Amino acid sequence: MDAKDHHLIAILGDQKRFVVPIYQRQYSWQENRLEPFWDDVVAKAEEALKGKPRFSHYMGALILAPGADGYTIGATPRVQVVDGQQRLTTFQIFLAAMREVGIGLGFPEVGDAVHNYLFNRPMSGDAADKDAAFKLIPTPEDRSIFHSLVQGGLAAIMKDHPAFFYQNGNLIKARAPNAVRGLVFFKDRIEAYARFGQQGDEEEEATASENDTDGQRRRLYALLEALLNHLKLVVITLAETDDAQVIFETLNSKAEPLLAMDLVRNNIFHRASAQGESAEVLFERKWRSFDAPFWKEDAPRAKPKRPRIDHFLSHALTAQSGEEISLRELYAEYRAFTRPKGKLRFQTVEQELDALVAYVPTYRSLELGEGDGMVGWLGSKLRTWEVSTAHPLVFCIAASDAAPAIKDRLYKLVYSYLVRRAICGLTSKGMNKTFQRLVAAMLEYGVSLETFAAAFASQNGPTVRFPSDVEFQAAVQTNPVYTWFPRKERLADILWELECASRTKFSVSTARPSDMSIEHILPQTWEAHWPLPDGRTVPYDGAAADEATATAISARNAALHTLGNLTLITVPGNSAASNQAFNVKAAWLKQSLLALNLDIIGNSNWGELEIASRGRGLADLAVKVWPSPTSPL
Repeated sequence: MDAKDHHLIAILGDQKRFVVPIYQRQYSWQENRLEPFWDDVVAKAEEALKGKPRFSHYMGALILAPGADGYTIGATPRVQVVDGQQRLTTFQIFLAAMREVGIGLGFPEVGDAVHNYLFNRPMSGDAADKDAAFKLIPTPEDRSIFHSLVQGGLAAIMKDHPAFFYQNGNLIKARAPNAVRGLVFFKDRIEAYARFGQQGDEEEEATASENDTDGQRRRLYALLEALLNHLKLVVITLAETDDAQVIFETLNSKAEPLLAMDLVRNNIFHRASAQGESAEVLFERKWRSFDAPFWKEDAPRAKPKRPRIDHFLSHALTAQSGEEISLRELYAEYRAFTRPKGKLRFQTVEQELDALVAYVPTYRSLELGEGDGMVGWLGSKLRTWEVSTAHPLVFCIAASDAAPAIKDRLYKLVYSYLVRRAICGLTSKGMNKTFQRLVAAMLEYGVSLETFAAAFASQNGPTVRFPSDVEFQAAVQTNPVYTWFPRKERLADILWELECASRTKFSVSTARPSDMSIEHILPQTWEAHWPLPDGRTVPYDGAAADEATATAISARNAALHTLGNLTLITVPGNSAASNQAFNVKAAWLKQSLLALNLDIIGNSNWGELEIASRGRGLADLAVKVWPSPTSPL
């Protein structure tokens, strides 16, 4: 038995026929498996576009056995695929989709580039074997469809199997085999990526267009490079005397798959033993807690979906290095972290473990809200806002020797950053890079308010900047935040913070009730009981009889969803108040006993002027609740 790792370009570029034995199951990968594979390829393509990726991505194992019919001189060698046929088939389908998209976008050379990874070169001894040209020979059930797909693409499938498609050409997923579904899946995503770049990458989307042929070609070849040059398999080649069937059954037993942290653990304790440290003692004293179920559960608010232990390790590495860490290459990232530029970061494994477990209380506070301090408070906010990308920064701050008051202020600024950007309508994409950059600054210049402020001083772009007081106050008064917040819990969080800030020493200091609802004071359906400022009523369909009425309706609707017109009320109160006139609604607001509602019920009327006035008051309050980096302590 021989085991070596190889890039796909070496595996698929070899003159071989990969034959799937008859005892193997049919191709079974569907969208739930294809999606993460696509994400892996795109991640490497994005790295390739920006420079050579730091690490190759391992896709698992490929186990090969000698061909059942031996070796024939002058014929393409045959090998049996004992394990890994699902991956091999997926690679082939991806390449066929690449060819399809390349031709469709006017780049036939892409088809030429993938040809030698789909087909073997003709050899004299292959003449009598109709399947010799194909790199992969699937099980008999899959073979006809798969070879038709590889040879003729989607057009051949549509011609030979019209029952798989609707009359408009769309695929009927319930009827189509998985290989055909996979081809359509990859074709759609490759084409979208070639045309418009990675979804969520604003810089890429800004430069991509239908006519950007150079960009489309560049992105297509980046995908091809990612697949062939940056994905690896561990190829295990069995000897003639190895029983392929027994090995297959053993490998596909019910053993749990290894997590990235399992590989890290094995590496850590292997090094501990090699260095003369007691692996058993270190495991019991430092590592044992990581085996609890908590760590193997998926982190509920983090993306991508991975066990908590993986996200924790990624956060810990960023907190100590200030570098962006790839979850897809977490084990490789950890090895590189422990030996930066070939030098040992820690003198002993015990020091290495101490640095890691030091973050455990902070992580548990962020995830579960354990503890009464500001880290637990910030954790509850980050859970509401579903932001885990700030965790490395919190790790860095918590582990520093900064004064407690400075740490608490920094935690508040993290929350302030999220709220200000959301109310100002700025994107939440790319925050992982922003927080990673802040960690790097803290590591270089120290954990301080000055470092935090300096990191934002020259950042004026919409994807990074910390909104100023002027921008924030204007946004509080004019932006229709109710329609901007699909998750209303975040808006309720904002209103509750304003409620707490509105209280005086005479107010009832209750905790936030569980049955609070966001209420429009001027209701969303206002026409029945809420005439315009000049007394005119508006028809139920909202149609304007003249230009003046249309202007008045527009002004009202512009104020409707701003913070100045929003408050909190109990769920029963919300239902009772509904779209009633202001005097009815005010009575229900009074019963809420919230300080936030006192300035509302003090009015005899409620309209655009009152909304604007309350908006100004909330804007003044908001800059105190959510300070800027330069605000006084």
